[in-house]
Amino acid sequence: MSYNIRKLDRAVFDGSLAARLSTLHHFRYAMNEIMKFDHLEDCDLQPYGEKIITLTEIARWTLRQIMGVSLIMLCSEEHVPYKAAYFKLLVWIRRRRSAFPTNIDDRINSLLEDINHQIVLRTSGIDPRVQLGIEELIIIKKRRPDA
Repeated sequence: MSYNIRKLDRAVFDGSLAARLSTLHHFRYAMNEIMKFDHLEDCDLQPYGEKIITLTEIARWTLRQIMGVSLIMLCSEEHVPYKAAYFKLLVWIRRRRSAFPTNIDDRINSLLEDINHQIVLRTSGIDPRVQLGIEELIIIKKRRPDA
């Protein structure tokens, strides 16, 4: 295990990341620290799965208190970096889902509800997914041929 992961391991388990996620002041730093787990193999990531989901739930709670968490609406430019970091984490969790323990599937499903829908309201032609830098969530549906 590299030095960075050992350092991150301590931050996850001593609660400092949770404290940083509870306000916007250090929110993006904490989100970047969580994303460092992306470099781990699935078998190495699994022991951290429950803690990562708990930290993600804290991040969602914080954002809901301050700005709301939804792809249905645009957010102010001031809030874009925070909301973008959160949604990028959700995309990562969905992509790496097989690395998370199955006993927390309900919690993961609850978090992923924020990105697993196709309801998006564009304001002035702007898609919130583009605003947040998560274009991979845009699924272009093929039109049905006329019968």
